[in-house]
Amino acid sequence: MRNILKIFIVFGIALALTACAPSLHPFYTDDDVVFDEALPGLWIDDSGGTYKFTKSGDNYYELLVMDDEPARFEARLIDLGGVTFLDLYPKPLGKEINLYPGNFAPAHTLARVTIGKDSISIAMMDGGWLKRLSDQNQLDLKHERINDDMIALTAPTRELQAFALKNIDNKEAFGEVEALHRISSGK
Repeated sequence: MRNILKIFIVFGIALALTACAPSLHPFYTDDDVVFDEALPGLWIDDSGGTYKFTKSGDNYYELLVMDDEPARFEARLIDLGGVTFLDLYPKPLGKEINLYPGNFAPAHTLARVTIGKDSISIAMMDGGWLKRLSDQNQLDLKHERINDDMIALTAPTRELQAFALKNIDNKEAFGEVEALHRISSGK
């Protein structure tokens, strides 16, 4: 029973992150993926949350969010029209959540990012904004409503990319900017 409780706690944290604007399809194609050597390392946000980016494979990262209940993501930096984004996809942490893949549908989320030498600015696509657009029948992107509280994007990758770029300067589209500060490099 305790393992099931852990599953729901970890899933709840992942859902809180992915509830921003979950998509069944990735926001990238292989041609859009870029790698920035400045990203790997240990980072901290202004409220003390710790994030560890490590290189995983040739062109993506593993992101470990170290909190009371940690979360792990496969993270890809992507370049769309000269704008850098981060596609996040949740990954199980280990055996304690082995029911996760069979009971929950992981989803991609998108963040606009700016990477500096010792700082990263991250703004997640805002799920509340998408819900308001849907409520007003103004969301011109394939989606499903989940329990009337959340929007799950179902459009194909190219349509997701066009939508993100169309709304890149919309202050409501990408939520509050979170600043991360480097603690140590990944080298």
